Amino acid sequence: MPGTWGTIGAAFLSLFFLNSSSIVLFLIAIISTIIGLYASDVCLKATKNLDMDPSWIVIDEVAGFFWAISLISLVHPLDYIQLVLAFIFFRIFDIMKPWPISWIDRALAKSLKTAALGIMLDDVFAGFFAAFFALFASRMLIG
Repeated sequence: MPGTWGTIGAAFLSLFFLNSSSIVLFLIAIISTIIGLYASDVCLKATKNLDMDPSWIVIDEVAGFFWAISLISLVHPLDYIQLVLAFIFFRIFDIMKPWPISWIDRALAKSLKTAALGIMLDDVFAGFFAAFFALFASRMLIG
């Protein structure tokens, strides 16, 4: 459930950037990913990596959601429909973790050196998948 709350927070934050350019959205995605890598690494070391992907770390959902909407904004102007579709598909891919997302999640969670990367990258890839499916769904719904 914390991941859903993190994504809800990212979706509300994205409302402030609804009319922003793709460049601004990509910068937010990149910055949140870099901050997430650092914060995840610090948290893992502080907790002595008892859990390689703690549910209370939600910056990965924020970054993943911003990757989704920044990619969508390259093809389609962001609107409320796009945000809702991005939210739905991002949560689906983040929860279900189909291949290659599941592989990234498992492969990088094996050591403390790569665990922070695993925390972040599985959500970045979920954002990529969410963008593709949200664009496809919006074409089917809107035309």
